[in-house]
Amino acid sequence: MSNTSAQIISNTSEVKAKGFIKQLIDGDFGLAKTYWLYFVLGSNLLWLLLMFPISSSSLGLIVVFTLAAIAYDIVVLTGIWNSASRYTGSKIWSVLAKIIVGANAVFLVFAVILMFSA
Repeated sequence: MSNTSAQIISNTSEVKAKGFIKQLIDGDFGLAKTYWLYFVLGSNLLWLLLMFPISSSSLGLIVVFTLAAIAYDIVVLTGIWNSASRYTGSKIWSVLAKIIVGANAVFLVFAVILMFSA
C-alpha cells in the first residue's frame, strides 16, 4: 500500500472516529452539505417545531425548545464557518458563507437579548 493510500485511510478513520457533533463543528461534511442540509433545512425544521410549544403557551417548553434551537444554530454556524475555511472551490462561496454566519450570529445575539429582556 502506498504512503498516500495509507494517509487517506488514516484520515478517513479519524473522521469516522469523531462523533457527529464534532464532525459538524469541524466542517467535515463540506460547505454545501453543512449549509443546505444542516443549516437551511435543519434550522428551519427546528424553528418550525418551536411553534408547537409557543401555541401551547407552556413557558417551560418554549424555553427548552428555544435554547435547543439556539444551541443547534451555534453548532451549525460554527460548522459552516469551518467548512468555508476549508472550502477549495470558488472563493465567493466561502466568503458568502462567512457573511451569512456573521449575520446569523448577530441575529442570534439579539434574539437571546430580546428573549431574556421580555
